[in-house]
Amino acid sequence: MRTLIKVLLAMLFIVLIMTISFREKKTAWKGTIEEEYGVTIIKNPKKPIHSKNVFSLKEDLALGKKERNEKHMFYLLTDMDADSHGNIYVLDSEDVNIKVYDKKGRFSKVISRKGQGPGQLSNPIDIYVDDKDLLYVCDSGNNRISIFNEQGDFVRSINFNEYSAGKIIGINPLGGIILRVDKTSLESSMSFITRTYFINMYSDRFDFKKNLYSVSVPIMQHFRKGEKGIALSIPYQKELCWTLDSSGNVYIGESQTYEIQVFSPLGKQIRRIEKEYEQSKVSKPDIENYVKDQFQFDKKERTFWSTTIKQKLRFPEHKPVFKKIFFAEDRLFVLRSENGNKERLFFDIFDSEGRYSWKMRLKIRPWIWKNNKIYSVEKDEDGYHVVKRYKVFWHL
Repeated sequence: MRTLIKVLLAMLFIVLIMTISFREKKTAWKGTIEEEYGVTIIKNPKKPIHSKNVFSLKEDLALGKKERNEKHMFYLLTDMDADSHGNIYVLDSEDVNIKVYDKKGRFSKVISRKGQGPGQLSNPIDIYVDDKDLLYVCDSGNNRISIFNEQGDFVRSINFNEYSAGKIIGINPLGGIILRVDKTSLESSMSFITRTYFINMYSDRFDFKKNLYSVSVPIMQHFRKGEKGIALSIPYQKELCWTLDSSGNVYIGESQTYEIQVFSPLGKQIRRIEKEYEQSKVSKPDIENYVKDQFQFDKKERTFWSTTIKQKLRFPEHKPVFKKIFFAEDRLFVLRSENGNKERLFFDIFDSEGRYSWKMRLKIRPWIWKNNKIYSVEKDEDGYHVVKRYKVFWHL
């Protein structure tokens, strides 16, 4: 009897060892890490280490869904952010102000109004709330950044001359301010408008310190046919995506290639994260749909311009690889879509070492990720914008 028990225990032990070995083999990372001129290059395979979902979401707030009063309606929701207390800041470019709500969705106050004076806004395009709950507003109309305190009082503004104020990426622990600024130019052929994006580092007094990255992108194309002329945006162009981690490292990626550059708080490149990928081509149906969207209310103009646009518009060969990047819970999240389908979103998730660890499908389109909550902007059944907040539950 004892012999039989020993045999059974030995067999169970062998099965346990085989199971553990199988799991380790299944989850082994198959990428490589190299060093090149002081930069660590992490090359990831197509498949992640783990197959399970790493987190789940539960909606805990819908702002503007039931309310139909002036304080809870967004006419042109351009950007949003949240502070350390969970207060929500919504930039409404049509109203030219920032509406503030507490963590339960109750209206709190309005910050700023239209104008050119101190603390006033002309064409606000981006907002950012730092860890001290100061609100930064990029105002392209006045070409400046205006700063407000937690009470909504105007603190100061920073004017730009050479560049256009674009986006506030973040503030690192050393006090360095990371901004995306832009410069727009007309090509000599007079047919393309090109925008150059610069990601720069500034001091806490907004003195320029260093350029981290720059890229030029044709954003619009002019057409002439007879005496008529038209200018159209160029779809599927590469965009700069960025995020900041808790240590102040800056992550920058061009959406047309799966390479993400990482810079230290001092502005030195320290890492490059790469991943194998397949890129979706821009198809003829994609081009057809683009033309229809441009002239959806004027079929006569669509017929007039259709052939010219299809033949001459500089469509990229491929669609962007990713749409946005986040850093949360010591992990890098890269927002992507299946074959360029906007409705089929998923995250590629990388661990703190830059290794591709999880693939997570999503039913929402995240706008910001802050304080372990994801905020999104959706539309209700009547077509109104609704700000939704989701609590994140981790399954590690």
